[in-house]
Amino acid sequence: MGKYSQADLLKEELSLIGSSDLFGRFLQKMNKTSTVLLTIDVPKNLFLRAEVFCEDIKDLSEMPFTQNDLINLLYNDFLTYAKKNPDPRKLFRMLTSLDHQAGKDTVLEKKGESIFKLIHKDVHQEMKTLQLRMRRKFALRGEVLLADMEEIQPQHGYTLERVFELLYIDFIDKFRKGNNADAVKNILALLED
Repeated sequence: MGKYSQADLLKEELSLIGSSDLFGRFLQKMNKTSTVLLTIDVPKNLFLRAEVFCEDIKDLSEMPFTQNDLINLLYNDFLTYAKKNPDPRKLFRMLTSLDHQAGKDTVLEKKGESIFKLIHKDVHQEMKTLQLRMRRKFALRGEVLLADMEEIQPQHGYTLERVFELLYIDFIDKFRKGNNADAVKNILALLED
């Protein structure tokens, strides 16, 4: 079994299952409500755009809203998708699709009078490190999903941190290009609930 995040929650959880001593049971109960701290790297230009986006949400909702909150919302949406589509192959295809698009510029290149070709070019970007805090049980759920993916796609190489990076990059990139016009309205509706 692989390591699916810096926290390696799956390994820890498996070691506690069936623990009969009082300390083991106490640890298992405490772990259910605790949080974990994970680190991701995102392109600086998207970090800045996300910062402005979060400030807009904060201003419009009159509630605190940080990049950590944004990533947690994106991740909860991912987990909901996984619950409704419990097929590791679908999740793998989705992640590989996001992975192929992340960090690439897309341009139309003219090949003839009326023929164009869509070109994806890798772009070297400066990165910004973000510290994320999330509930342990949600992080563990993600690790379990990645372990399930390992059954159908051995050594896929995805970690929880990479999933967060891909969701973040996809969301902010689509938003800044105008392909996610309802994002503000949808997040404000979620915050009102």
